[in-house]
Amino acid sequence: MRNPLRRLSFQTKLLASFLLVILLATAAGYVFINASVQRAFSDFTGRSFTTQDAMLVGLIVQYYEETGSLDGLVSWLTRGARDRPVLLVDPNRKVVFAPEERLIGRTLSESDLRNGRSIALPTGEIWTVVPYRGENPLETAFLRATRAAFWFSGLAASAAALLLVFFLVRQTTSPLRQLEAASERVARGDFSERVEVRSSDEIGRLAASFNEMATSLKVSEETKQRMIADISHDLRTPIAAVRSALEGLRDGLIEPSPETFASLHDRVLLLARLVADLHQLALADAGQLSIERRATDVAELVDGIVETIGIQMEDGGVALQASVERELPPLLLDAHRIEQVLLNLLENAARHTPEGGRVDLRVGRQGTDVLVSVCDTGSGIPEQDLGRVFERFYRADTARQSGSAGLGLSIARALVEAHGGRIWAENRPEGGACFSFTLPTLPPA
Repeated sequence: MRNPLRRLSFQTKLLASFLLVILLATAAGYVFINASVQRAFSDFTGRSFTTQDAMLVGLIVQYYEETGSLDGLVSWLTRGARDRPVLLVDPNRKVVFAPEERLIGRTLSESDLRNGRSIALPTGEIWTVVPYRGENPLETAFLRATRAAFWFSGLAASAAALLLVFFLVRQTTSPLRQLEAASERVARGDFSERVEVRSSDEIGRLAASFNEMATSLKVSEETKQRMIADISHDLRTPIAAVRSALEGLRDGLIEPSPETFASLHDRVLLLARLVADLHQLALADAGQLSIERRATDVAELVDGIVETIGIQMEDGGVALQASVERELPPLLLDAHRIEQVLLNLLENAARHTPEGGRVDLRVGRQGTDVLVSVCDTGSGIPEQDLGRVFERFYRADTARQSGSAGLGLSIARALVEAHGGRIWAENRPEGGACFSFTLPTLPPA
């Protein structure tokens, strides 16, 4: 059977819990205070009996000394004032004298006699005088008034505490209800929903975290939509060109020349490269990017890349200048992946450098890491776009991104971070953009 408490709201559970605590505290306080008052009252009245008990014991002893027996003691006590607040108990523990007639002849227990005073006679008999407090109207009225005051004060305190608890619970649950409603709207796809942060406590920090989450979800949704649109655009363009060319070849509108097939081959290569880039990013997101680390000489790696791409850049009117610090320690890395990073950065720099410009490649130490920088002499990157150039399909400047699907820098970041390094972009004071990344050095054996 399901627990019925699970169907209650959080506010109801809190109020019920506080109400139960208040009632228990009030009841416990009443029990303890009432017992303390009664004990104190009994002690006070008990002390007032002590003198009378002593006087009565003295009279009984004097009577025995004068008469030589206690045979007429009960008659003597009865003839006197009957308001003596004591019980006279014979050696058989039977009451022979009491302020109330109904008590005479009753046998008392050992515990009842414990508070009395014993009178040992020369004959060996032991009589006992036990203090007795009958019902006193004044005492009863006092105790009744005291209990009523306790109950009234307890109920008043409970009501005030309950009002305070209700206010505090409302203050606590109201933001939670707003968070619940906002969460439902976000779950339905309204990522613009935000909640008001009213405090700096745990609930306030929870509201701030919710707002940050909603902002992140909104940015992710916009990025996803933009990425889908960009992928569709980058795939549609070469596919449309290939389709048009194939239809032209089929209908005899295009001459099946080597140039036509070369153009088709280039389009297919572009599609294959885009698909391969998307596959690499998917592997990086899943943490399954293959990295085969080996001790590598970075200077030799950079020299090989300069020889490969330097001539191509010079043919495009862009000079490549490399400055590599020698005697660098070997790095534990995947040479193929780092070569891919450098090629992406160099191609990006060459694409954004006007004819007659220059691309600088520098490699050197930075503390315990190796710093690699690729800088161009182009127009640079707008300041508001520096933090987003590594996002997928992000185009800070359409002119700067012409001919690019916008995935090269994202792949470079994924590969560098997979090696334990970091990558960033900045503008040079003299003009142009500079992309840099670090790689940790191989620890000594």
